[in-house]
Amino acid sequence: MGDTLEARKRTRAKRRFTASELFDQLRADILTCRLPPGTRLMFKDLRERYGAGVSQLRETLMRLAAERLAIVENNRGFCVAPVSREELVDIIRVRTELEMLAIRGAIQHGDLRWEANILACLHEVTNFPVFHENGTLHEGWTERNRDFHNALYAACGSPILLDLCADLRERYGRYRRLWAQYGNTPAATSTDHERLARAAIARDADQAAELVRLHFTRVTAAILDNWSAVEKALRADTWPGDAPNGTPEISAVS
Repeated sequence: MGDTLEARKRTRAKRRFTASELFDQLRADILTCRLPPGTRLMFKDLRERYGAGVSQLRETLMRLAAERLAIVENNRGFCVAPVSREELVDIIRVRTELEMLAIRGAIQHGDLRWEANILACLHEVTNFPVFHENGTLHEGWTERNRDFHNALYAACGSPILLDLCADLRERYGRYRRLWAQYGNTPAATSTDHERLARAAIARDADQAAELVRLHFTRVTAAILDNWSAVEKALRADTWPGDAPNGTPEISAVS
């Protein structure tokens, strides 16, 4: 694992990222918890990891701060934005409302190809393992879960609504990865997905919207009920099981 991380680090350092690529990579590393909440973002470490200059990094970190994914500490530079109960509740409240709106629109406008894509994505997400053997959330499952939800809303008719849903799904993903073993019970998640797909294809907009709400309520309640377990691990710079994608390359701070 360590050799793989070091190899990836050297590969990144050999090339120069464009400003857009650097922003996308750092943003992805934060949202997927390769850079955990509270990680100190030191320019020396970032230059080695990403092969970027100080001015390029400063511009990128300011953009991330504007998105509330990084924060500026007085006299200490930048760090990855922490997680909080308040942010989680805010994210899921808005995400639920938007995805209920999206599934209603998709049911109104969806065609037979839309229905077929839902079933295909349901088959993939249902038959892919949720967890790695060490208990961390499997990124392959996360991608298929994203594809399933995208398929449900694809016919809603609003690109802006789809973009907003995607952004909130990514932000929610930080919490889902950190609390992976609490909020992602495979049997319950599969049942939620099957019921959602069935309601959408039956064109039952009220039932589908309610199932979206219940799905997010269940997962979020499990995270909140077990908040202290991961909060303690973050403070101690340890993880339940192993860290997502290996131990972070830049040490986390409380």
